Amino acid sequence: MSSQTVNHKRFFIHTLGCKVNQYESQVMREMLLKAGYRECLSKDIADIYILNTCTVTHHADRESRHWIGLFHRTNPKAKIIVTGCYVENDSDHISFMPGIYMILKNAEKVRIAEFLDDTKPAAKDAQGLLTGTAGDVPSTITGFEGHTKAFVKIQDGCENRCSYCKVPFVRSSIKSKPVKFITEEVRTLVENGYREIVLVGICLGAWGTDMIPDEVAKSVGLQGAALVDALKAVDNIKGDFRIRLSSIEPRYVTDELIDFMAKTRRMCRHLHIPLQSGDDEILKMMNRPYTTADYKSLIEKARSRISGVAITTDMLVGFPGETDERFRNTVNFVKEIIPARTHIFRFSKREGTAAHGMPDVVSDDAAKQRYMVLRTATLIASYLYRSGFLGEKLDVLVESKREKNSGLLTGYTDNYIRVLFKGPDELMKKIVPVKITDMTLMQTLGEYDGS
Repeated sequence: MSSQTVNHKRFFIHTLGCKVNQYESQVMREMLLKAGYRECLSKDIADIYILNTCTVTHHADRESRHWIGLFHRTNPKAKIIVTGCYVENDSDHISFMPGIYMILKNAEKVRIAEFLDDTKPAAKDAQGLLTGTAGDVPSTITGFEGHTKAFVKIQDGCENRCSYCKVPFVRSSIKSKPVKFITEEVRTLVENGYREIVLVGICLGAWGTDMIPDEVAKSVGLQGAALVDALKAVDNIKGDFRIRLSSIEPRYVTDELIDFMAKTRRMCRHLHIPLQSGDDEILKMMNRPYTTADYKSLIEKARSRISGVAITTDMLVGFPGETDERFRNTVNFVKEIIPARTHIFRFSKREGTAAHGMPDVVSDDAAKQRYMVLRTATLIASYLYRSGFLGEKLDVLVESKREKNSGLLTGYTDNYIRVLFKGPDELMKKIVPVKITDMTLMQTLGEYDGS
């Protein structure tokens, strides 16, 4: 495509869902900019809309449809491209919505610029929509628009079969990014000024399990690689930066991983380990391969070896069969393990999952009420965790924007405490020492200690 044809094309990207989706939006952004397109910050002046969708809950599906309609009403002449997990199983439904120009599967995101190149023949489906074919191009980025931290996707796919989850049906089988590409990408991001690298994946802990070991390794029965191997490679990169892991399932939090985090100063003292329920019967129905005793033992081990480590988690309320007693078990378990932060979501029926037709459905009103009860318990747990650092000096990566309501600087410690404090703009995007001075149920306050 000639530069004259391309340069007037302005695109706007909106991303729904997880950190992996955010990373993949950055991949598309860089591909389009390299091809001569221009990004606009306002949707009102875009010629091309790109919606990167999520399908974890029915609310996510509905939000995707809302944004498609909003784009079409804003500029009926614009091209709307829809990609992400929602299109994997529901592209037929989406294709009939007004304004849809192109539907791309997750594997096709990295070739978005090719599919938009109108100087080449384009394949179309039965509805006349442009389509592509999946490529096998390793995705890498050089920056992360609008973020102080940079996410690096090192793994895709999930082979777990949690009874409530649709993700294994809309993401590929396990696929790990080779170490060479990971280190090159991280090195570039560090050189471009990013002080925190967050390694992300659909099932991050499964990184390396799909890799074929060499003949010597196979002869002694070794199977693939482990996440620690990738971490060791990243840790060898020169520069002043820290490494954080995104969500990791309990089965992948190994002794080797815990010991590596304990001894490696670059590793953030933070493990996000999804729990989902504090009741063993519900965990069994969810097809989660552990008990509450297993989970508690795991985090006790991590806490004993990694001083001050933050354990954050996910919880699901309103799962079919969740009685009042089973819900109380969850609340009591949260009080027992004291997570530093908890993401709570309500059960959503997803077609094709084992939980879709389960009996003993929890009413919406009951689920909403349980959400609020559990939220209160998790906020108190967070306060109790954070209060243990009162008076301590912690390193904070300062965000590039001030906190909206207070105007204070804000940023995260390596153990995932969000701190508000006074200071000049010059501290933004730097890791600086901050003394924790006060806190409320919702906030942690500090003082910059640059002495």
